[in-house]
Amino acid sequence: MHYFTTLVMLVTPLFQLVVPQYIDPSTVDDATKQKWCNDQQAACPLLCLQMNASDVPASNDCTASTLAFTCVCDNGLQPNASEYSQTVPYYECTESANHSLQAQNPTRVNTSTISTMSATSTGGSSGSKETGASAVYTGFGAASTTGSSSGKSDAQSLIFGFGRSYGLAIVFIGVSAAFTFLL
Repeated sequence: MHYFTTLVMLVTPLFQLVVPQYIDPSTVDDATKQKWCNDQQAACPLLCLQMNASDVPASNDCTASTLAFTCVCDNGLQPNASEYSQTVPYYECTESANHSLQAQNPTRVNTSTISTMSATSTGGSSGSKETGASAVYTGFGAASTTGSSSGKSDAQSLIFGFGRSYGLAIVFIGVSAAFTFLL
């Protein structure tokens, strides 16, 4: 019983991570909703094939104004469209994520400026010389030729990489151990 209680306490927060994402259909323009419905209707026969049914579904409807859809295979099964891309649930989830990212207005901290190098012509070529913005080659300026100038040693990079990769797992194990010790 002790282990069951611990397991329930550890697994319960994970269910909070899986929150269905829904959007209000009125926030999406009509052409986009129609494309989503067209893609949903195109995906339904393929999903039915994966359900050991024919590629002719018994019901394959989608209403663009409400984004309500049905996909029932000829064997009576309904595939879970949320597990596949190019379906209405996929698009709703993607759009919901886009809205939440725009709402947060993130600050870009890893930006770079692109500088252009002047192209030079070689002595034997008959091509034209390009300079400025019309140059074919664009690079990152002096930073690309000087190598790593961030000032971080290899040891620092290794430690930060380890922390990024395993930090959450270490915290999770520590919390698990604390709960086990307390119970």
